[in-house]
Amino acid sequence: MLKKMVVIFTALVILATSGLPLFLSSSCTFSHLKLVEPSEDEVTQFLCSAPSIESYPDAGIINILNEKIEEVFENGRSKETFHTVFKIINERGKDYADIEIGYNSHTETASILYARTMTPEGKIIPLKKNAVKIITPFEKYPSYNDYKKLTFSMPGAVTGSIIDYMVVREEKKPTIEGKFSSHYYFQEFSPTLTSRYKVIIPKGINLKYFFLNPPKDVQLSPKIIPEEGKEIYIWEYKNIPQIIREDSMPPFDEVAFSIMVTNMGSWEEFSHWWRKNIEGKTAPNRAIKEKVAELTKNLSTFEEKLEAIFDYVKREIRYVSIDLGKSGYEPAPAPEVFENKYGDCKDKSTLLISMLKAAGINAHYVLIPTNDMGNLVKDFPYPFQFNHCIASVEREGGYHFIDPVAENYQIDYLPSSDQNRDVLIFKDQKIIFAKTPLAKPEENASSSHQKIMIETDGSIKVEFEDSLSGDKEASFRQFFIDYSPTEIKEALEKRVDKISPGAKLVEYTHSDPLNFKEKFVLNIKYYAQDYCKKAGDILIFQVPEIEQSCGVTAKKERRYPIVFWTHSYSKEEVEFNIPVGYEVYFLPEPVEVINQYFEFRSNYRRDGDRIFYRGEFINKAINIAPEDYPFYYKFCQVVGKSSKREVLFRKKS
Repeated sequence: MLKKMVVIFTALVILATSGLPLFLSSSCTFSHLKLVEPSEDEVTQFLCSAPSIESYPDAGIINILNEKIEEVFENGRSKETFHTVFKIINERGKDYADIEIGYNSHTETASILYARTMTPEGKIIPLKKNAVKIITPFEKYPSYNDYKKLTFSMPGAVTGSIIDYMVVREEKKPTIEGKFSSHYYFQEFSPTLTSRYKVIIPKGINLKYFFLNPPKDVQLSPKIIPEEGKEIYIWEYKNIPQIIREDSMPPFDEVAFSIMVTNMGSWEEFSHWWRKNIEGKTAPNRAIKEKVAELTKNLSTFEEKLEAIFDYVKREIRYVSIDLGKSGYEPAPAPEVFENKYGDCKDKSTLLISMLKAAGINAHYVLIPTNDMGNLVKDFPYPFQFNHCIASVEREGGYHFIDPVAENYQIDYLPSSDQNRDVLIFKDQKIIFAKTPLAKPEENASSSHQKIMIETDGSIKVEFEDSLSGDKEASFRQFFIDYSPTEIKEALEKRVDKISPGAKLVEYTHSDPLNFKEKFVLNIKYYAQDYCKKAGDILIFQVPEIEQSCGVTAKKERRYPIVFWTHSYSKEEVEFNIPVGYEVYFLPEPVEVINQYFEFRSNYRRDGDRIFYRGEFINKAINIAPEDYPFYYKFCQVVGKSSKREVLFRKKS
């Protein structure tokens, strides 16, 4: 091993001092990926290959080697060894020299086998002990202080440096007895020259694997090497391009080339394990029963009791954000969560189910992959495809899903991050695959009304009302809950000043953000002097705050689909006068755009000395493919230009 490292680092020194870049031949393209046999001196070989750095203008680093070796033991316990070698090629790459390895100290250990930096001058600097720290991200929450991060900062990391480290994360006991599951990403946000995944398992274990987003024409079958009492599965790919981020792109799991492996035989096996984790956790104690009795006093219907308990859990139990992860599937008992008044998603769901049980309402755990990760692969029982836990109750017509983490939402609207997702419901002793609903556009809506008085000098007095629902409403509620009266007033002053520099906020009112039985409504009055432009006898007026845009059309081509988590609807109704002494010189023509992606309507109508505007934008699509984007872009430009049109008044002669 020592001899091998000397050879490798000799090659590194030669490359760093000679200026030769560390890349494979440019003839190696992603479409020609193929399985290769591991070679002891391969690191030296690919370090000596040389396409130019200019081939990677979007990268901050080049991953020379990403390797993960997982050794699996008979009881399902595993030991992961990560070997990473990368070169920093510009300023953006320096942040990669700060490294974090997350682990659960109750069930795992983490350690550094070695870590070193080679400077552009060829100097090798080992990692210093004082640069290594163990941090506890949630130390103020005793229930979660088992979660740790092993962090270390590489010394001498500058542009041109090469970072090489190897770390080990080992389970003290298997997450699921006798079962092994893992997920490895061959593709990342940086280009990778060689990515290798190796699984060492006891002979006789049936290892299943499933690829996500594999490129065309690559070998997906592993090389299997028999050893005494073991089998070694190896997948290796070269010259893997980086994923370049794009606004409103699909989640990483739906674009990155990766593999899931498991020896889990079925979802029923996973269900059996999960039920052991939750057994007895939802039993309500006396304190919970008393609180439920208080909340439901004088309430008679199912809906009233459900809403009262949901509102209590979502608002009064503080949310601590921790992804489920492998070791994060066991919730705290409901009495503990009730006493602590905080919890993560599975804890809040546990308390919600417990309190509903005390009220005579049956509720069930639901495991869900939210919209910021890949959707559930139902045909492959990899158990750790979920990052969130919610609850469901049965209503006429099916299951009603409720998310106790959604503290600013009404009970009948599921946050967009939870919508249109395949989920796993744990009902009694059964598991049920289901899909969460996708909201209709009108359920996630903004409906505004403006009454505007235009003065002869071009100033305007505006009365604005905005009524909201869905995600839009939740975001407004959060703002008015989280910020102080002074901060709110200053934010609204900034808003009207943006409409017209120097505009004055006269007054504002809003609904109680904590009253979830009513829609949230915001009312604003403001005055803007010299708002209208003048050109001789012409007064130019543009209706404020009616501009519409598709939001993600700043570029003419797309690498990835546009993904919207849900539908949406916005409506603007405006009434304004013809200024005294003026007549209508130009009124914009009606515009209507209807396609499979959205509907847009813009219409001005005159009635006596008043003009009425009505605009609508209905977002009907949740996924727009790159090949359809030019069509979408074209009509989005029409929308943007149409909502900026002006009304012209001419002074009467």
